[in-house]
Amino acid sequence: MVLNYVLAVLVLACSFAGTVCMSGGALYGYLDIPSMLGMVFFPLVYQCLLFGVAAAKSAFTAGFRKDATVEQLKTAQLFFKNYSRLIWITALVVVLIGMVALLKYLEDKTMLGPNFALAFLSLLYGGLLHLAIILPNAFFLKRRLMEFPMDL
Repeated sequence: MVLNYVLAVLVLACSFAGTVCMSGGALYGYLDIPSMLGMVFFPLVYQCLLFGVAAAKSAFTAGFRKDATVEQLKTAQLFFKNYSRLIWITALVVVLIGMVALLKYLEDKTMLGPNFALAFLSLLYGGLLHLAIILPNAFFLKRRLMEFPMDL
């Protein structure tokens, strides 16, 4: 399962890079450190504070462990459901911050492009995080939970 996860993320990365290159863009144009930190670091820290560091670590490995209990798998599912919502809410907040900055510098034409890019890169990062982390983990957790007999 870990190999499947790694291959899926590699395919995602290659398809993203290929799409950017075919559209005539450069990959470095899609890098914005403040947006990336806002989209990767803050939601993860927030989740660790809510669930605890041990539960967060367990959530990332539960779908791949054969010895994971039903309770651990359900907790991990809750973790990723909440993490998914948190990523999109964070993306929305960063978009709004970018739009405020865009409107603040509306008269300065040199600031429009960078602020507009900042606003939309957070949505891109949110989508990539969702595709690379949330969806695969949710799939593996659901698959592992299906292996347990259902109580009526």
